[in-house]
Amino acid sequence: MIKYRLEFAKQYLDDAVELFQKKRFNSSASRAYYASYQAMWAALGEPEDGKIWRHLAIIRHFVRGYWFTPDHPMEGPGLLEDKRLALRRLYACRIKSDYDAVDISEHVLEPLLTVVNQVISLIEIKGGD
Repeated sequence: MIKYRLEFAKQYLDDAVELFQKKRFNSSASRAYYASYQAMWAALGEPEDGKIWRHLAIIRHFVRGYWFTPDHPMEGPGLLEDKRLALRRLYACRIKSDYDAVDISEHVLEPLLTVVNQVISLIEIKGGD
């Protein structure tokens, strides 16, 4: 686990929650997505090609769950499949917010903040092994 990336993830989630409370939902969505991105990077480690993780690729690898349970089969559903849709939805919100200037609604964003918190907690639990 890359601890400094997990610390960034927690800071970004704190920022996202504060922005959410101020009803700045677009900014909150962006920070929340990058909280999840940094958290997933912390769990997965550096990408094999030595570059950076691509956004949809990091979600795919994270959800597969080999970082959590190395013997989980590479075929079939990922170990963390229940997080895939929410993480992709959060990525889509970030794109809509940052590039398309589309308003993100409170009712869409609120459950996604919960998922980011769950992701960070899961990584912290595994990091304590």
